[in-house]
Amino acid sequence: MPKINAKDKGKRGERAWTKVLRDHGYEAKRTGFHQSQQGHDAPDVTCEGLPIHWEVKNTQNCLILPWMAQSIGDAKDHQIPVVVWKKNHGKWLAILPAEDLLKMIQSCDLKQLEELIQMK
Repeated sequence: MPKINAKDKGKRGERAWTKVLRDHGYEAKRTGFHQSQQGHDAPDVTCEGLPIHWEVKNTQNCLILPWMAQSIGDAKDHQIPVVVWKKNHGKWLAILPAEDLLKMIQSCDLKQLEELIQMK
């Protein structure tokens, strides 16, 4: 069985999340590869239209607390720290502070949200 390169797997995850954002109409690009030039606090993926610091994880094991601490520590004051995680062969999950989730809910059109949920 071949050994999995964690860096390559991380890059694949960042590319996959970028594609998810693009498929939903957002201009997104992978920036994880620029972290050495931008500083360690650069997000893995940037999306100009969203005030979110994306931390992308593509791994079997979930380490929510250190990942969230990283995202919170690296996010700018105007950004919501979000960790998106995909377990092997799983679906993407988003992890964010509850108070930020509540702010997002308060600022959205709930009727439209309900319609989008029903379209699943």
